[in-house]
Amino acid sequence: MRALTFQTATLMLLSWPVHSETLSCAGSKVTVTALRAHDARLACDAAAHAKTLFESCNIPAITRPLRISVVEDLKPNCFGQYHCGEDRIELLAPPAMQARLSPDSAYGELSNDAFFKSIAVHELTHSALDDMPCPFKACLVAHEYIAYVMQAMSLSPEAQRQFVKGVDLERKVSRDELNPFIYFMAPDLFARKAWLHFSQRDDPCGFVGQIVDGAVLLDYERFE
Repeated sequence: MRALTFQTATLMLLSWPVHSETLSCAGSKVTVTALRAHDARLACDAAAHAKTLFESCNIPAITRPLRISVVEDLKPNCFGQYHCGEDRIELLAPPAMQARLSPDSAYGELSNDAFFKSIAVHELTHSALDDMPCPFKACLVAHEYIAYVMQAMSLSPEAQRQFVKGVDLERKVSRDELNPFIYFMAPDLFARKAWLHFSQRDDPCGFVGQIVDGAVLLDYERFE
């Protein structure tokens, strides 16, 4: 049998199919599919951390089976996406996230793994809030407020300090500053305002519970 040349062998390796592997996260109904086992383990770590955060902050547990896919590309300006009603989350792989993250971002000081896990917690929060009552067509501000708060809560104390570096911590953030215009135009600013507003409550997680129950509305009816 004729020996393979180096070039032929290289081409065969490059064309060899790359298989994703699925990992079941212990103690939950979350499964993660990823090309790299490390990424799947990070997502499961985030799911376990999110479970603890939810229990401590009046957010419903995720009881339905949930699939997380770690992918190499998503739509522009997107790091993760929860598909409403489908019990499915897509997350950019850590290297792809880092390549897309601006150095000026509020999360710019985070490691690849820490940022990836924080995004996973953000999207897991959206999944947990899938059945949250809303009197309007959508409650964007409420969903994003809680998701960004949980994302910030998932960070280490040092990372939380970096997250609000340069921000006037003494200035009170009003509910009017938590609006869809800021969210769409400057999501990092919205995230910081949400975290500061949450931190300034006398009972932060009690306030989250009121949002989840529908007793507090952060959204207003919009006329299009």
